[in-house]
Amino acid sequence: MKLFVANLPHKLEEAELKKMLTQFGQVASVKLKTDEAGKRKGWGFIEMPVEDQAKAAIAALNEKEVHGRRITLKAAEEKEPQRRYNNFQQRNGTTGMRTVRSTETDGEFATPLLCKSLRLKI
Repeated sequence: MKLFVANLPHKLEEAELKKMLTQFGQVASVKLKTDEAGKRKGWGFIEMPVEDQAKAAIAALNEKEVHGRRITLKAAEEKEPQRRYNNFQQRNGTTGMRTVRSTETDGEFATPLLCKSLRLKI
């Protein structure tokens, strides 16, 4: 089970966090996020292969004070994939390109919004 941990003290080491969690069961990995300079951001992810052990760790450690901070420990939520739009779509609030037929030719044309911004007649 993948867990999310937040509000960690910046001086807390991964090994120390792993030691806290191993009293509840097997810990596969602990990954604390850092910025480009290597400074910890105060949050990370933990993998515990046995779900019951992970739930026991959550029950015991969520909202527990560690080095003067109340940490948050909960089941990690699956992240929805981000949709990527081009700059034109983001600026104009469109969510996808639609095609319309030009009245002057039989070829496909761009969106009506694009035609309007380019001052094209459709």
